[in-house]
Amino acid sequence: MKKQETKPLLENALRWFRPHFRQSVVTPVESHFPNNPYAREVQDTLDGIEAIVRLIESWSGEISLEALFEKFSATGPTLGPLFNRIMLLYRRHRAAETERLTEKTFHLELAASLEEEVKALESLTSEMAFLQTAQLRLPKLKDFLPVQFIESAAVGQVALQPRQHDEKFHILQAPSLFFPDVAYFRSKCEDRETPLAIAFLDIDGFKAFNSRYMDTKVDRNLLPRFMQTIEAHIYHHGFAYRQGGDEYLILIPSFSRPLAIGFLDELRARLANLSYPEIEEKTTVSIGLCIVDPDCPLTDRELLDRANKAKEFAKNQGKNRIATYSGLRMDEAELQVVP
Repeated sequence: MKKQETKPLLENALRWFRPHFRQSVVTPVESHFPNNPYAREVQDTLDGIEAIVRLIESWSGEISLEALFEKFSATGPTLGPLFNRIMLLYRRHRAAETERLTEKTFHLELAASLEEEVKALESLTSEMAFLQTAQLRLPKLKDFLPVQFIESAAVGQVALQPRQHDEKFHILQAPSLFFPDVAYFRSKCEDRETPLAIAFLDIDGFKAFNSRYMDTKVDRNLLPRFMQTIEAHIYHHGFAYRQGGDEYLILIPSFSRPLAIGFLDELRARLANLSYPEIEEKTTVSIGLCIVDPDCPLTDRELLDRANKAKEFAKNQGKNRIATYSGLRMDEAELQVVP
């Protein structure tokens, strides 16, 4: 990337992050503890932001990310990790804004123009100098106030929508609730610094069931029992959503990768052992799993896409299994089948 592309991109990120950090952490702390000096980690973050701003503003010539990280390292040990965290947060913010805007248009040139900055951010955060640098943990409001107090006092908190069942079977949640629920549980998990598990489940060979037994028998004898098993397994742990005849989504808050794998593998085995009236075959499922880190830079829609790709990977590796990602970036190269 050339200077005229990189420098404005970095300046845009810092211009967004300054008020974001103040609004989400600094101002609430000030309002609860007036006339008190900032905590050391807050002041260090504010000072680090200003140091990065000054360094980038003073940069002349083409910006090399490798050289930039060398400057960060020479100035202070935390500037590079802080810069990493800022850029990943900004990447998620811009990608989400771009998704909202592109949904409003079918004009290909306009949509491509809207996506330019996100593509530039993808290129920057994929460079080796960026990947080899750690990410700094930013101060969070929960470091200073109990989470329950933050939730009760916060303005504009994401709310859990009223429950609504799928209109055909009335067993699992309606698909329209999935994205509002992702936003809700991501917010709650981020407040607590816990992961969120997102799973995409698909019935293997479902078209063959419909061809052999016809839609009426499948809808009456198979799918209700299949979905009731999912609902019972997920009950009180999270929510499951019917996407279509053979596709289902699952959200499980505060589940680590090992917990989610064990939990979903037990569900996979239960579904494989089900018997259905007037249907000879068993149902197996392929499952794609994403574990969403509290600071994950991907948007909600990107996470659904990653879970879908993991599910397709599981199918291509032999079906009746779970696939997930070995890394936090959830690139296709990180896909692996769970042993």
